[in-house]
Amino acid sequence: MATLNLVTDIEPVESMGLGTEKRRLLVIEASRVLFLIAILVVALAFQASQGPFISLDVWLPFYVLLMTSFVLNSIYLFLFDEMEGWHGWINSTLFAYDALFVTFLIYYTGTSQSIFLFLYLVNIILCGLVFQKRGSLLLALWTSILFSFLMIVGPSAQGQNLYFAVGLNNIAFFAVAYLGGLLSEQLNFMGSELVERQKDIEALRDLNQMIVDNMATGLLTMGLDGVITQVNQAANTILEDSRLLGRPLGELFPGIYESVDLAPIARGDIPSTRLELLYRNFRNEKAIIELTLGPLRDSSKEAVGYVMTFQDMTQVKKLEYAMRQQEKLAAVGQLAAGIAHEIRNPLASISGSIQLLSSSDAYGAEDKKLMNIVLREIDRLNHLISEFLDYVRPQTRIEDPINLNNLVQDIMEFVKNSTTLPQGVEQDISLKAARLIVGNKDKLKQALLNIVMNAYQAMDKSESKLIRVSTVDLDLASKVQLRIEDSGCGMDVANKDRIFEPFHTTKTNGTGLGLAISHKILESHGASVVVESEIGKGTTFVIEFPSPDGEKTLPPKRHIA
Repeated sequence: MATLNLVTDIEPVESMGLGTEKRRLLVIEASRVLFLIAILVVALAFQASQGPFISLDVWLPFYVLLMTSFVLNSIYLFLFDEMEGWHGWINSTLFAYDALFVTFLIYYTGTSQSIFLFLYLVNIILCGLVFQKRGSLLLALWTSILFSFLMIVGPSAQGQNLYFAVGLNNIAFFAVAYLGGLLSEQLNFMGSELVERQKDIEALRDLNQMIVDNMATGLLTMGLDGVITQVNQAANTILEDSRLLGRPLGELFPGIYESVDLAPIARGDIPSTRLELLYRNFRNEKAIIELTLGPLRDSSKEAVGYVMTFQDMTQVKKLEYAMRQQEKLAAVGQLAAGIAHEIRNPLASISGSIQLLSSSDAYGAEDKKLMNIVLREIDRLNHLISEFLDYVRPQTRIEDPINLNNLVQDIMEFVKNSTTLPQGVEQDISLKAARLIVGNKDKLKQALLNIVMNAYQAMDKSESKLIRVSTVDLDLASKVQLRIEDSGCGMDVANKDRIFEPFHTTKTNGTGLGLAISHKILESHGASVVVESEIGKGTTFVIEFPSPDGEKTLPPKRHIA
């Protein structure tokens, strides 16, 4: 039911305890319609029982009021959303009308003896929920006027009993209005506090979720069965997998249960454990994952699962390895410089003495042949020392712009015309890179030439001799990729893993320093090198160079020779 039209200046106050204003008004309006239906049923039953004594004409005004109220409330309920801004005026009118309707209902059902007197109080209480104390007191005043008028002019008006009934009911109207208003204010206050607390909780939840989502560290939570129940964005990014939820931890990290036992963590025997695992992504690329695994507990401190934080340490490990290698090379370089000096001086003396002896006529042809062998080996030893010094010597950083397409084209022309390399090799060259790279052109030429020469030498005994060389821009990574692919003999896994180690070689006359030097030069230019090889099918070098943004080179080229 509602507030009277004497208070159209009073707007509904949101009762937080009952929900939003819209929901509260809808509930009250629906309750009003249900009351009207119930009253209609009761009135029909009452008329049926009193039919011989009460004429239909007597009940006609009551039914007109009932149907009018039902129609008005139904229209309001149906057009509720379109009545935005009019709810205060409409509800005050409906509450006043309800009081008038209840007055007629009481008149037809026995006045002071009517069983429907309580509807006055229900109407006042509902008004208090909408308009609080002021609205309920005004409706109580309107109800008091209607009831007093009914009792005074009604058929049961008589003496002292009349004044007692009017006074007692009026006191009840105002008492209920006052108490209902207080209750409404308390509900509003408690509701407001509840909404504020709910907002605080939601803000904390949003902050917590924002922190979790923006963590650079991966986060996983699991049940006691080890099945993943929650992940953050960093976890998907680090593991390059968006299908983590619902998967067992052992499926994600196959070797984890060999390294850690989860039961002691859940029992609290171990607060947390830290370890490193090898992870393979969907491209079968290896990554070193450092993780911390601990118990996930509820408010009662009972373990309900596990929480794991982790990060990709691959680049860190590579940097650590590179630093260790640099330290080793620095130490070896100092040692090598001293050794080279000590070796080269005697070698120079030996070489000079042998040359002097070989020019003497005191030695025959056989002796001179042996002396020439000694001289060749001295030259070879000198060359080996030079390569070793080149390997251990720190690289001077030069950042000149380099057209990789032109550099590759020059190298391929050189090896094509070389008489010391296998002949009959078909070249398939596709130069599509549009970016420049930076570095030391001479050093890069040395590194790439060594790789191409190794590819040629690997095809020496192959029936099909084809080398494919291509360059292409990697737009997403701002890099330039160079692929060198041969159809040579290939390598097994053991040799492939050691291909860049110093002094490791599979060639009879090799020193084992060529590819090691090439790798060092490429690393000093910030390039990554991936080697793919299969015995009998050939070897592929995939080299990716960083490229400054915006630098452009020549149009794409393709050449088959």
